[in-house]
Order: sequence, then structure tokens, then C-alpha cells
Amino acid sequence: MRRASNRKLSRELATLVALAALGLGACGGSKMMTAPTGGSGGSGGSGGTGMDAGAGDALPDVGQVTYYKDVGPLFDTHCVACHYPGGIGPFSLASYDDAMKVSGLLPSVTKTRYMPPWPPAAGCGDFRNARVLTLTEIAMLDAWEKQGAPAGDPATAPPKQAPSGANLGTPSATLDPGTPYHPNDALTDDYHCTLIDPGLAAAQDLIGFNIHPDSSATVHHVLLFEVPKDKLAAVQAQDAAEAGSGWTCFGGTGVDGTQTIGGWVPGSGTTAFPAPTGIHLDAGTQIVMQIHYNLLASKNISDRTTADLFYSPAAIPLLKRAAISAVLNTTFVIPALATKTVVGDLPIKGSYDLWGVVPHMHLHGTAIHVEIQHPDGTSTCAVDIPAWNFHWQQFYYYQQAIKVKDGDNIHLTCTYDNTPMNQPTIGGVMQASMPLHWGEKTTDEMCLNYLYFTLTDPRDP
Repeated sequence: MRRASNRKLSRELATLVALAALGLGACGGSKMMTAPTGGSGGSGGSGGTGMDAGAGDALPDVGQVTYYKDVGPLFDTHCVACHYPGGIGPFSLASYDDAMKVSGLLPSVTKTRYMPPWPPAAGCGDFRNARVLTLTEIAMLDAWEKQGAPAGDPATAPPKQAPSGANLGTPSATLDPGTPYHPNDALTDDYHCTLIDPGLAAAQDLIGFNIHPDSSATVHHVLLFEVPKDKLAAVQAQDAAEAGSGWTCFGGTGVDGTQTIGGWVPGSGTTAFPAPTGIHLDAGTQIVMQIHYNLLASKNISDRTTADLFYSPAAIPLLKRAAISAVLNTTFVIPALATKTVVGDLPIKGSYDLWGVVPHMHLHGTAIHVEIQHPDGTSTCAVDIPAWNFHWQQFYYYQQAIKVKDGDNIHLTCTYDNTPMNQPTIGGVMQASMPLHWGEKTTDEMCLNYLYFTLTDPRDP
């Protein structure tokens, strides 16, 4: 298969990137994994969810529980990243008054592992910042509710802890389009690009980002593309060719050589690339923010999505520049009225450290699984999501990078349910089951997993 440098990813690959919060690095001519091949398999259903693991276990006796001493710190660590006023969660857990009102809900949703949301199945991938409560923590919530949700003494509260996940401090720069955008109400899916100058007077190493969708009801995904100085004129021409601020950009930016450096999908929060990796941005680089608006349920909206960028401090040199490659299947067909499993494969040429994965499907997906198949017949599980939920997606980073070597194969399995009762509802009407193909509309489907990786030898140019 043809091999390509990271700087020369084809427009076809760029067009396939309607996905999750991810990072694409600038390896300056490093060799990438070979291009993926796709195929389709037979029908198959999803496996067990793994979400109720431990639900039948006896909860330990935790004694007297109060909000300030026990429950509040638990919420700070595991919950308030989503459950705060105006957050993605349907209610706030940021204060005692907030939490007390919903105390009756907490035992059932935590005992069944419905909350906190953590789609990966146990035993596949040792991921950082896993949102999984211990039995003791679940027992505390159960006891707190049974004891009448007492507040306790505020003086017993331990020092505030940062929520689980990324904590990158103050943003180095914020991308703001400057004016709201009003998606085209005549469309069901509107892709809009805006060129933004982050003011890079000197080169920087991007170590994380946080994208803030303004119209959360309509933003399907957000992608950030770097625009090096030699591509700036071409991107500016794209912008100038269309009236108003920004331009329509189905798929990528419309200009080759503008690589993806970040993204957001439902369920994403702050993304911190695993140290010591990151994305190198040359001085003068500008950023295109691409937003996919899904307008099936909402019209006449206004959106001003922003994105915070975090750079590596000058005192902390970036040791490994990262890149991405995809394993995917773009040729599948899911017949009407059917369930089906399809597969994709990415043969490996070279030696890499795999730092993270981001699986992606749309509304008909039920399960997705990625494994690294080795020449000796063994395999390493990379990620397994047995109960796919479009609204909870993110990049999953490993505690330690997984070695991927020449001769390995990245194998992707996607399962779909296209039966009549698993169809989207548009305008109050459940849609008829129709054949599904690869596509970037929300009502199309994808079978895709991106891989965030570095060369095993960081000295390799």
C-alpha cells in the first residue's frame, strides 16, 4: 500500500474526518501507517454492555455520610465537569442545594453504572481518567440518600479537587469567530468553516484544547485544522469566494495540506494530549474551525462556538510530535430492516507508540471494537464499546502507550441496528428503515477509529 507523510495526507482522508475530539500532529516528513482497507462481514449483534458490572455486588458499610465531607468531594472529582449550571448535564451537582434535590436519583444510576458515563468495557485498554466509581463511592451515594441527604459541617470539606480528566489551567489562546453564524435552515446538515488567526508570533507546541459549542442542540461536531503559511492564500481564497463570514466546507477545509489538530463531538470535554506528546504549530499558522450543524430538530438558531488552545510551557520541551492515522470502512452497506457487522483493517509498516483511540459511528451504531492483531496469532484489545451511544464520545488515552510493530494489523469491527424500531425521529415522525452507507450526514453512518501515535524512536525524522 502507498505510504504518505503526515504533511501529505490526501484530501480523501481529510474528507473522512467527521469525528471526535482528536489530535493530528506535524511530524515533518515522518512515515505514517499504511492506508486502510475496508471490507464487510456478516450480520451480528452487539455484545453485553458491561455497564452494570458490579451492580449486584454487596455495597460496603460506609457509616454516616454527609455532603461536605464525603459526597461533595466525590461530585467535584467525577461529576461537576458535566453537571454544573449551564453544563451538558441536565442538572447541577455543584452545590449542596443542587445535589440534595436529586439525591433520590443517584443510587440507581450509579449502581447500574449508567452514571458516570464511561462506554469502554472493562478489561480492554488501560485508560487514563476513567470515569468509574468504586463500590465504596457508590455505597456513599446510596447511604447519603437513605440517611436523608444530610449537609454536614462545611468545615469538614477537604480542599477542592480538580474534576477527573484534563486540567490544563489558563488557555494560551482562544479561537473566536467574532460574530455568530446562522446555519442555513433549508438544509438538514450545514458544514461551515471560519478562518481564525491565533496570533502565533513564534512556534508553539499544542498540548491540549477545549471546544465550547454555543448551540449544543445543533452542533454535531467541531474540527480544528491547522493552516500553515504556505496554504494561507488558498484558504483565504476559499473564504473570499463565498459571501459573508466563512464558507461552506463539506468534509475538510477544501484545501489540501490543512491537517486536523483537534475536535469535539457530544460527550467531549477538555482534551489533554498525553505527555510528552503534542502537535507542533509553526509561527504564522492559522486555524480553520469547521462546524457541522445538524438541523433535523432545530431551525433558526445562532451559534458562536469558541475553542481554547493550550501550549506547552517554554520550560517543558515537547519530546514527541504526534500524528494520526485511521482504520475505517467506507464501502459498507447496511440493508434496510437488518442488523449487520462490518470490519476494516489497517496493516502496519513501521514501529509506533499508540497513545490513544477515538471510535466513531452515528445513530444506528450499537457496538464498536478495535484490536491489534499480531503476526503470531495473538491480539491486543485497543478499545471495546459494547453499547455505543452517539452522545458520549471522546478520545481515550492509555496510561502507557501500546507498542505497534511492523506486521501488526489494526482490526476494526462496527455493528449496526437498522431495524424499524431503531430509526431517528424527524419532525415527530420516526423514519423508515433505508439502506445505510458511509456519509457525513447525521442520518448516514460511519465505521471509523482514529489512532493518536508517535514514532517509537523520537529521533527518527
